[in-house]
Amino acid sequence: MKQKLNNFFKNALLSGSTPEKLTLSFSIGVYIAFSPFPGLHSVMMFIAHYLFGLHFPTLFIATSLNNPWTMIPFYSGGYAFGYWLVHNLLGLNPTWVISLAKLFGSGTICLWSFLIGGNILGIAAALICYPIMRIIFKNLAAKIST
Repeated sequence: MKQKLNNFFKNALLSGSTPEKLTLSFSIGVYIAFSPFPGLHSVMMFIAHYLFGLHFPTLFIATSLNNPWTMIPFYSGGYAFGYWLVHNLLGLNPTWVISLAKLFGSGTICLWSFLIGGNILGIAAALICYPIMRIIFKNLAAKIST
């Protein structure tokens, strides 16, 4: 497995991708993975690849962090953070929010908490991930070039 990953990144770096481009691709992929738009992750990935010219395999790997096994923790964490932020920290009145019950006839989940929490966690995860992945990709590029 380690050899396959090493070969993948070696091929990616030798195919004209710089460590900065790989890092940006990975970070945007992490944001997409955390984003609270179920069913649109692939669309967002293709749009990001097209608009920004990102490295597609790296973008795909990072976006794939959100998969059927991790979907519930990602969305639950985003909702819990958003609920805490909107209702507790900001003290906004929960009566003005759109609930999923009004939209889909489901429970009383606050849609704004879900959207705000998922986006803020996605941005935070991407910002935290960026310097870490930059070091990893630079070290890997140096290791491959020698």
